[in-house]
Amino acid sequence: MLDAAKAVFIERGYANATLDEVIRRAGGSRATLYKQFGSKEGLFAAIIARISAEIVASLANSASDQEPQAVLIVFGRALMAGLMDPSGLALYRVLIGEAARFPELAEAVYRSGPAVAAEQLANHLRRWITERRIHLADPDLAARQFLEMIKGDLHVRALLRLEPAPTPAEIDGCVKSAARLFLGGVSKH
Repeated sequence: MLDAAKAVFIERGYANATLDEVIRRAGGSRATLYKQFGSKEGLFAAIIARISAEIVASLANSASDQEPQAVLIVFGRALMAGLMDPSGLALYRVLIGEAARFPELAEAVYRSGPAVAAEQLANHLRRWITERRIHLADPDLAARQFLEMIKGDLHVRALLRLEPAPTPAEIDGCVKSAARLFLGGVSKH
């Protein structure tokens, strides 16, 4: 159902997407859809939550003895893979286009996507602080800042379809640079 809904949202936008079309493509019933997702907003948020879960899996799978730089690079690569995927970009465009008319959708998506990624990263930062690997006063703020550093201008360029499109090498370079810069600012003094 999530795959069918993702395609419908990308093709039609949020406002013009219908649950009937999602059900037609995926099978099932309206009752099943409402039982699983609660609403069209819940369905959209579930799509974002699934993408976010794939991204933060790299943090969950990182070994506690891994160096912070290695963890940040793997996480950054996963984040950028999700953000730069054509369907991820299309959903982001839909969300931005609909956020003013559907603020509750924007809030639900934020809670199930970016907030989850920031929280998972902040948990790693707290562990590294406890282990005295880094020095940092506000891990929650630092996690949100790192998420933005990873993207650089690459995500906006891709969203706006500016040429030349960011290359894989450029994306990887941005991720590595962000990790080095971030860790340089939080290293033990």
